[in-house]
Amino acid sequence: MRIRRLELHGFKSFPERTRFEFGKGISGVVGPNGCGKSNVVDAVKWCLGEQSAKSLRGSSMQDVIFAGSEGRTAMGLAEVSLVFEAGDEPFPGELARCEEVQVTRRLFRDGTSEYLINQARVRRKDITDIFLDSGAGNRLYSFIEQGRIGEMVKARPEQRRTLIEEAAGSSRYKARKEESESRLSSTAKNLERLEDLLEEMGRRLRTLERQVGKAVTYRTHRSRVRQAEIYLGLARYAGLAEDRRALSKDLREAETEEGRLRRELGRKEGELDELRRTLEFLDEGLGRVRDELGELEATRRERESARQYQGREVRGLEERIEALRAQTAEAGEAKSEAEGRLAGLREEKGDADRVLAEAEARLIGAADAQAAAADAVREAQLEVDGHKATVFECVKG
Repeated sequence: MRIRRLELHGFKSFPERTRFEFGKGISGVVGPNGCGKSNVVDAVKWCLGEQSAKSLRGSSMQDVIFAGSEGRTAMGLAEVSLVFEAGDEPFPGELARCEEVQVTRRLFRDGTSEYLINQARVRRKDITDIFLDSGAGNRLYSFIEQGRIGEMVKARPEQRRTLIEEAAGSSRYKARKEESESRLSSTAKNLERLEDLLEEMGRRLRTLERQVGKAVTYRTHRSRVRQAEIYLGLARYAGLAEDRRALSKDLREAETEEGRLRRELGRKEGELDELRRTLEFLDEGLGRVRDELGELEATRRERESARQYQGREVRGLEERIEALRAQTAEAGEAKSEAEGRLAGLREEKGDADRVLAEAEARLIGAADAQAAAADAVREAQLEVDGHKATVFECVKG
């Protein structure tokens, strides 16, 4: 495998697209100082994956992009392409059927970079794998700069060993070994992490098992509490329902008695009104009788002087007077009897008022008993809530 062509565009001092053709045999790039000979070497190193800006004689990787001059503007990207030909030995891997391989690297001003093999985007690792055994891409073997020969002569045995391994083509296997060891180390760390996770999950599992046991105990106690609440509520409800039925019965009886007494009172009041109207009528008749008796007395006195002449009329008048007196006496007796009946009705009304007051008192007592029963239900509910809180505290404990 040998370099056949090098193309640069926008790399350092090459703003225009520049091509270098390398024929068979020994090739060299010659020229005066400052013409860009070192930039050609930097381009080859950069295209093969160099990541150190210091090795490319810059402070940052963007320094490889043409920065502009008095007569030209700065470029937006740097691109370097290397074309290799297989020669006597084919390319490794999938590129074995290719006679030429073009490796390209691009860098944009925003820091974005691209690696391409035969115009297909690849990773930097894919490029280093192709040239791992060829010596390309290694600064110690492929690129010997001015002043580095003395460093190699004076190098320590470890550095010389690295150079010899690179030249012998064993670097690929060494790199793969290091990569495998790195993967094994990462796998061992992952296994340790998995063991830690398993231990942590075991602790969490034991914690969850304890929590499940507590939850089962809590549900058992809760079920028992709910059953006890139901039994207690049913018992209290049965007792309160019995009391309510008794109170309702007493209330209905009191209301019935109250209605009967009210009807009786209404009937007595009707009779009393009737007696009052009768008494008023008798009083009016007595007044008329008294008025008539006064008139007769006046007439008798007027005719008393003529009694000897009007004997028959006097006797008739006396009889009439006696009859009126009898009527007056009867009216007085009827009045006395009516007054007696009125007094009796008044006593009966008093009795009815007392019975009504007693019925109202019983009704008030029934309402108070019903309120007391409601208070008892609330107290029972508070007691059940207290038992429930006690059971919850026992479960949490």
